[in-house]
Amino acid sequence: MRRQLVRSFAWILFVGLAVSLPSMAAGPTPPNSPQDRIDVLGHFRLTSGPVIRLIPTQHYSQYYLYAELKNGKTATVIDVTNATAPSRVADVSYPTNDQSDDLLAVTGTAALVAGPAPAEVPETPRSVRIMSFADPSHPTLVREFTGVTAIGRDAERGLVFLANPEGVWILRQDPAEDPAVVKAYQHDVLYDR
Repeated sequence: MRRQLVRSFAWILFVGLAVSLPSMAAGPTPPNSPQDRIDVLGHFRLTSGPVIRLIPTQHYSQYYLYAELKNGKTATVIDVTNATAPSRVADVSYPTNDQSDDLLAVTGTAALVAGPAPAEVPETPRSVRIMSFADPSHPTLVREFTGVTAIGRDAERGLVFLANPEGVWILRQDPAEDPAVVKAYQHDVLYDR
């Protein structure tokens, strides 16, 4: 689990840098040019306890997020189809063998549940920050989330999920449109090419 969180955090950092590096090489971004961003889309207050894992899934045309709680026997299912207005679908509990089990994978309405990994070390809550490197010589802090206990991703939709004591936060990676591509597209539409 710790490796998964480290990989998720590293992926977020990598995406931020990968999107920023080409513009860094060219120098500071002109003030009127499009900016790459990571935006907060939605928030879902969760009062059931600390979340240890966030697993996104899809069932038909609906998108769900399983927020596994620290007790290892329950999860809150959140509908994130409209990421700006997440809603609770259900609180589910799953049978265990007198121990805490973990959700390993979820596919729509089916889940893979397993006993805990031996000698699993509990995660320490940490801070996650949204940074802007639009001006590489003056990076700025856009937003900070403290006490983060779980991170999940929906790469297909460019969403990142964070869980902290305030609930579940839904972030969207929003890369800027390339002005040259936009100009070429507008030209092709105008001249029907």
